[in-house]
Amino acid sequence: MTDLVQQLNIINELADVSGKVINQYFRKPNIETETKNSDRSSIVTIADRAAEEAMVEILRQRASLDGIIREEGDNIPSQNGRYWVLDPIDGTSSFVKGLPIFGTLIGLVDQTYNVPLLGCMNQPILQKRWLGIHGEPPTLNGRLVKNLYGKLTDSHLEDACLASTTPMMFVTKRQQMIAAKLQDVCKRIAFGGDCYNYVSLASGWSSIPMVILESDLKYYDFCALIPIIEGAGCIITDWSGNPLNRQSTEVLAASNKTLHEQALAVINCQ
Repeated sequence: MTDLVQQLNIINELADVSGKVINQYFRKPNIETETKNSDRSSIVTIADRAAEEAMVEILRQRASLDGIIREEGDNIPSQNGRYWVLDPIDGTSSFVKGLPIFGTLIGLVDQTYNVPLLGCMNQPILQKRWLGIHGEPPTLNGRLVKNLYGKLTDSHLEDACLASTTPMMFVTKRQQMIAAKLQDVCKRIAFGGDCYNYVSLASGWSSIPMVILESDLKYYDFCALIPIIEGAGCIITDWSGNPLNRQSTEVLAASNKTLHEQALAVINCQ
């Protein structure tokens, strides 16, 4: 069995086991819930922790040399340069409201070259699973994803939909200023979505091309999405146009290169 086949088997097993745990808690009343770091919008539930522990247990058995970067528990160092990057429920605010627009993010990254080798976004309630392999087109439930906006060269930023999960994620004055500048340019602004914004971008689901602007993120919030987005012909970088890495906190994604370049020009305009 090749490494890739073995890794794909593991990533699907992780999605399966976390999905079973999450299904047990979804739309159940009075489950254990708290906020992190006194941030009222940063919610964590027993479902987050239980789903993550279930995935970690599989990785300890199936990939004991690989490291783990995780949202809820302590990270595990790698012995071979590979890390699994886990976000059990990206979009916990949607989960606690009973809305199935959250997802489990599972990435496999080669830290030596900072290349996400695999990425999975699993939505266990709707039974939708996006899978990205570095350098290949992504799939949704085994079928190739088609982003019809990917090759457009005549897109205009003012006609795109600007998406961000929440305006509260723009914390510093600089971030707020940049967000306001893009909001002034774009005629259409949409808040909410978490990881669903990114897979919608990759899938070409939006009625018009999209630009996603987000900040105050962690590595597990976007690592798994990179192979999916890039494989679909979309662009994802930091706010300077550089490749994302473990230290990145600001993310800019767009349906195509033309929109991405226009958004960068607005961001970097003094």
